[in-house]
Amino acid sequence: MLSRFVLGTVQLGKPYGRRRAYPLMSEAHAFRILDAAWGAGVRAFDTAEAYGASAARLRAWSEARGNAGELEVVTKCAVDFGGRAPATIEDSAHAALTRFDTAGSVVLLTHGAVGADAWGVVKSVANKFGAGAGQSVYAPEEVSDACSLPGAVRVQAPGNVLDRRAIAARGESSVSLDIRSVYLQGVLLDPPEIAGRRAPGASGIARTVQAAAAALGVELAPLLVAGVLASLRKDDRVVLGVDDATQLEVLRPALEMGEATVREFEAAIGHLTDEAATRLVLDPRQWPTVGVVG
Repeated sequence: MLSRFVLGTVQLGKPYGRRRAYPLMSEAHAFRILDAAWGAGVRAFDTAEAYGASAARLRAWSEARGNAGELEVVTKCAVDFGGRAPATIEDSAHAALTRFDTAGSVVLLTHGAVGADAWGVVKSVANKFGAGAGQSVYAPEEVSDACSLPGAVRVQAPGNVLDRRAIAARGESSVSLDIRSVYLQGVLLDPPEIAGRRAPGASGIARTVQAAAAALGVELAPLLVAGVLASLRKDDRVVLGVDDATQLEVLRPALEMGEATVREFEAAIGHLTDEAATRLVLDPRQWPTVGVVG
């Protein structure tokens, strides 16, 4: 089984793509992706009530396949940063966990960083369900804070071959990481002219990364995944979202990618991490929002 990977299901339940006008993926297509991931050996699935029909589809697929006992679900509860009442936080956490009460293993993450008071409520609900608890966050300092919370077992954060800040922020903590956005929301795989339209300054980054992979004679997608895996501990994982089952074909090549190839690739693109343009591109929250999925 591919224990180093989590299938991200956001694309399975809400309009996905670079244009918000893209239609909702059909349930049949979503099930084909889930079947392909399961057939490839993926047993962990990341979802949230905020992902439209995603969580409901994951539950329905699991019931249809009768595999709930083998399923590991990472689900998220919404927490208002503006001072949501504890009862509301508790309800949100309870609803997220109830949907997957038959899963073999569940981890509940807060959908965003929260402080000690809200964390206490979330952790209490997780304990009642026998679930692990953690946070899904964005900034490196949020990773540090989340890892210091009592009882936290897993933190999800963005990262890629140009951005290992979350990994560094975890430090010596024993908390495990799930790293998402290894393709930087697809920009690193986009043709350079498209990358530049999505994120100003990204065209040169995409061109350099793609040229480095071509020079090594390897596919870029598995190389990007392998580059992140090489920086992680054995209990850390990469979260991959796909909108077609064929995109899961990167998993095996990523695991089998030689260390020497990864190091050559890192050396070829290492100068990018020092460039100001790269630092701007690394934060999708700063990208133009018109017509682009964040």
